[in-house]
Amino acid sequence: MRCRTSSMDPKDTETCGIKAGTNITVEFHSSGDSGKVISASHHGPCLVYMSPMEENGEGPVWFKIFEDGYDADKDTWCINKVIENDGKLSVNIPEDIKQGPYLLRTELIALHNAKDSNKPGSNSTGAQFYINCAQLQVYGDGKVVPKGVEIPGVYTVDDPGLNVNIYKSIDSYEIPGPAVYSAGSK
Repeated sequence: MRCRTSSMDPKDTETCGIKAGTNITVEFHSSGDSGKVISASHHGPCLVYMSPMEENGEGPVWFKIFEDGYDADKDTWCINKVIENDGKLSVNIPEDIKQGPYLLRTELIALHNAKDSNKPGSNSTGAQFYINCAQLQVYGDGKVVPKGVEIPGVYTVDDPGLNVNIYKSIDSYEIPGPAVYSAGSK
């Protein structure tokens, strides 16, 4: 569940430079040459976290910069939007983030098998996590490194957002994880 499970020297890996306050677009695609993004049955939210590189992704260093879940008015999940956008998801890098190297962790959470996965005797296999990781060099005048959470550890088996029955009528959906950091917040 965590990016960067080995200690790699940043000068030996590819890095994407980006100015704080601008958008970055990441892509999700199935393995192979199918051109498919993800199965249309895999409804669920999209979340994006960042962590300073020097922390190597270890400890409470991951702060959330984006989340999108379920739009009840349109009966649409974020994953549906990613599929409609040819696998692309654009997110903003907060403008007050301190300049430096970061890890970017994007995830799609598919909920098609999530119903009651935390209950004894359930035959559900639970939520499925589709993770992308990238290395960024953030440029700008910001001074903030937001407080973070641990990954793994940010989610629990009892999170309502990971045990929802998407085949029943849903009025609202609780996205798992911490609140999204936005520029100027603490």
